[in-house]
Amino acid sequence: MATAVPSRFAVLSIDDDDRKPKKTQKNVTAGKTNQKSKNDKSKQQQQPKKDDKKKQNKGKKKKTNNNANQQWEQWKQKDTMAVEGTFEQELHQAILLSKLAYEQQLVSAARSEKESNKKSGRKSKKATMTLKEFNNMGSNTTTQNTTLPPECNDTKLKELGTEFFERIEKATKEEITKEKEKDIFKARLDKMDDVITSAQLKVEVEKRDVIIHELKSQVEHLKEELIQVKERNKKLYQILSHGEMRDKASVLAEVAKLQEIRDELTSEVTSLHAQLEQERSKTRTTNTDVKPSKQTVRFFPE
Repeated sequence: MATAVPSRFAVLSIDDDDRKPKKTQKNVTAGKTNQKSKNDKSKQQQQPKKDDKKKQNKGKKKKTNNNANQQWEQWKQKDTMAVEGTFEQELHQAILLSKLAYEQQLVSAARSEKESNKKSGRKSKKATMTLKEFNNMGSNTTTQNTTLPPECNDTKLKELGTEFFERIEKATKEEITKEKEKDIFKARLDKMDDVITSAQLKVEVEKRDVIIHELKSQVEHLKEELIQVKERNKKLYQILSHGEMRDKASVLAEVAKLQEIRDELTSEVTSLHAQLEQERSKTRTTNTDVKPSKQTVRFFPE
């Protein structure tokens, strides 16, 4: 609930306004309308400021929010006291000025009545009385006794004026009390809203704390699983490394055997090659021995 409150700068006075001469007489209605317009302007100017402050304070921590709320309430109280004081002073001045104007009007009316009475008395003195007028004096005295003197009229007018001003004062006091009650009600509503928002924030914080606790437990469980997986991987790496070493040793042994077999085969091949060469040489020698024997057989006759 955003409540518009007059700013703390409304109390400050401006040099240009202080230099200007103040008027001696003011109307009550004019003062009220001017004050209402000022209050409306200050309220309209402060509404966006207060909204911005609320938006900025939402993301802050609880301590800063509490300090800001306390400072804001202090400024609110100061502003309301200052505004109420100025309002009461202006009303008091307006009432005094209206009283003075009313008394001046009464004095001027009394003077005009006295002057009119004097003029009428002078005219009556100048005029001569007839017998009928003298005889009618008895009847006129009764009517004159019924009419009130000007002093009684003045007292009645003063009583009416005091009653009128008392009514005005009562009405102003009632309005001030109503405004104070409205401000108190608004302040209570604001406090209730703050309490509700703080309770909601507490609930949200508790929910987030529960979620954070669950996430922390999950992270710890995953860390334990990671440690177990790392240990398993180490064991598998060791097993595989031992198996590879064994495989390498068996392969090297087989290679050595194959090399021995190759050497044996090469030696056998060389021996066989030598035997072949020997056989070839033998065949060549036999062939050379057979050829001359055949020639001798051909040339000798039987």
